[in-house]
Amino acid sequence: MGSIPRGCVLCEHGSKMVLFTTGLCDASCFYCPLSSEKAHRDIVFADEMPVDNDEDILYEAEAIGAEGAGLSGGDPLCVLSRTLHYIQLLKDHFGSDFHLHLYTAQSDASSKTIQSLADAGLDEIRFHPQGPDWSGIEAALRTNMTVGIEIPVLPDHDDSIKRTVVRADELGLAFVNLNELEASETNFQRLRSRGYHLRDMSSASIAGSAETAVRVLRWWSDHGGISLHYCSSRYKDTVQMRNRLWRRLQHTQREFEEADDDEPLLILGVVRAHHGERAELETLKRVYRVLAEEFEVPRELMNLDLQHERVEVAPWVLDEIADVLQERLPEPRALEIGIAYEYPTRDRLQVRFDPL
Repeated sequence: MGSIPRGCVLCEHGSKMVLFTTGLCDASCFYCPLSSEKAHRDIVFADEMPVDNDEDILYEAEAIGAEGAGLSGGDPLCVLSRTLHYIQLLKDHFGSDFHLHLYTAQSDASSKTIQSLADAGLDEIRFHPQGPDWSGIEAALRTNMTVGIEIPVLPDHDDSIKRTVVRADELGLAFVNLNELEASETNFQRLRSRGYHLRDMSSASIAGSAETAVRVLRWWSDHGGISLHYCSSRYKDTVQMRNRLWRRLQHTQREFEEADDDEPLLILGVVRAHHGERAELETLKRVYRVLAEEFEVPRELMNLDLQHERVEVAPWVLDEIADVLQERLPEPRALEIGIAYEYPTRDRLQVRFDPL
């Protein structure tokens, strides 16, 4: 109902980097889906990439052709000085049009904190209220930031959600976002203990969350006013995430890699140790020399990947020479040759391997 927030529009396009500023949070939501790797830990991620320095953040933003970033956590306000630094870093590097939104549970944040975010250049702030004190939200309304509410949809909590929508509308907020409640390996037992269960075994969606959101949307359609937006878990996975991966593929694809026709996957040939085993560096260097000297594979069509302990080769080249190469490998029984299908993320998540 109404217009979608600017932050959501860019996220839909896949052009918003997710900047996970910290796993620390003052709230204690039983439905928090953060992984054990991130929850309650003061670590930073840019999309799926662990961040060690500012350059990592800028690299990831450029790798997806980002038009903006969403600062999340945990709660970014738990590390305010770091959050302010990241806002200024991204604005200074990409310019004032680079759209930044932030998600926080601190609806009672001080006016000083809220003003510091606006002064640093934050464009949009989304609150997840933890109680009746909305003084931080009211302070945000006195700045030039776009102010909204973003909450998960607990099944059959229609009345409390409606009260939130009405109050947000009366205060003059720009939008309310309703997110489908999702299960994760860390929150599933807590959800089950409260009677929640999965909608089906093919998704992480909690039964009744979508239906509750639709009922609230239909109710609000008779009232009008503040923009009300529902985002499903399926939409996040099949549209937002997929579009971001396509953008990253286009910006990071190397000369010796092919792109899959249907999915945001990179296709490349690899020579590596068998699953669960490790390849010695000297062995991989010998494979690389064999490819370069005996098979005359151009250097631009292959790469020695030390991080993943493998030699990467153009798939069309490896497919042609696989049989002969197998005989020339320095340790043929210890190595395998094949075509890998991987997402273009920093960790290069592999979803398929076809042995040759």
